[in-house]
Amino acid sequence: MASLRRHEDIQVCRDCIDCLRRRAGLLDVTPTLPVRDMAEAIAFYESAGFDVRAYDGGFAFVQYAGASVFDLDLHQQIDPARNGAGCYIIVADPDRWSDALSASGLPVSAVEDKPWGMREFTLTDPSGNSLRIGRSSG
Repeated sequence: MASLRRHEDIQVCRDCIDCLRRRAGLLDVTPTLPVRDMAEAIAFYESAGFDVRAYDGGFAFVQYAGASVFDLDLHQQIDPARNGAGCYIIVADPDRWSDALSASGLPVSAVEDKPWGMREFTLTDPSGNSLRIGRSSG
């Protein structure tokens, strides 16, 4: 449940938020990230706190708190050093996320306030995908 910004006495569940988004005609985008080893990617993202649902044929859905975040697609030939894929995940508290991921032993960069107005850090998976995680610093 989440409270509305201007009417904190009104709370809305995730299903209602999704319904309102569809009714308003807003886009809902889920990027697909290439991974060279599906089992390795699933273990990595589960250790990062995501829920992963794998399917035959080398594809998986990655969710957090019941919401779709990104998908994984098996590409065994991917070179992690040359992989330029990634996505941006907007969160309320990037410092808390960074601390939790770092405590789990995952590779994260330092949290920084960027010139483009975001406070963010990067989590890089074993296939070289870069997940930038942050929020508006304003």
